[in-house]
Amino acid sequence: MSQSEPTVLIERRDTLALITLNRPERRNAVTVEMCEAIYDAACEVAASDARVVILRGAGQDFCVGADIGGSTDDAPPPGLEELGSIHHAATMLHTMPQVSIAAIDGGCAGAGMGYAAACDFRFATPEARFATAFLNVGVSGDMGLAWSLTRILGGAKARELLFFPDKFDGAEAEEIGLVTRLFAREALHEEVEALARQLCAREPLALKMMKANCLSAEQLDIREFVDIETARHLHGTNRPDMGERMAEAYRRSKGS
Repeated sequence: MSQSEPTVLIERRDTLALITLNRPERRNAVTVEMCEAIYDAACEVAASDARVVILRGAGQDFCVGADIGGSTDDAPPPGLEELGSIHHAATMLHTMPQVSIAAIDGGCAGAGMGYAAACDFRFATPEARFATAFLNVGVSGDMGLAWSLTRILGGAKARELLFFPDKFDGAEAEEIGLVTRLFAREALHEEVEALARQLCAREPLALKMMKANCLSAEQLDIREFVDIETARHLHGTNRPDMGERMAEAYRRSKGS
């Protein structure tokens, strides 16, 4: 990669957006500047009319976490005020109105695992290698990883992965429920894009409201949630074309 090439790329394919972490020579390890670029990319996509976003890494890896070996700068790490909002890149990936998908090959560790866990879905290859990694370098972790893992896997399994940060492969990630599905390395991006396009073809408002329901379910008790869920449902059904949509869905079900 040339020095002038961006470390994070955004590409639009109709209503699908792709965010590519683009430091393959460093296994897509992140610097503070790259974290800022990831945050900016997530904000840009969140404000767009995209329906689905795929987060992926250039080359053979997703993201191996912080670039702890690629800097010769002896300056102290930035403080919270200096970081601003960039440490909320994972927050943006999780809360954006679009459905977010991580396509994972090779290394996925530390902050990279935080980005992936923040997404709605994770698809990977058998060759993917996961590790929370933070304790290996004597830090407690960032990019929302403990929050995400606790909700994906439950508290006990999340603690196991965080406190005993051993590497594990794609098959184990699928077995424990961290990964939704595995694909062959040579087919990963094609298969993930095909699934993303299935989602892009869904009714846009229903897709957006379903994502909002999932976010609300993480925050509200059931009584308050059901009220909000019902309001969104009625907003979607009280449309002039809903009868036609229902009839078409019925015709498809009879033909399948």
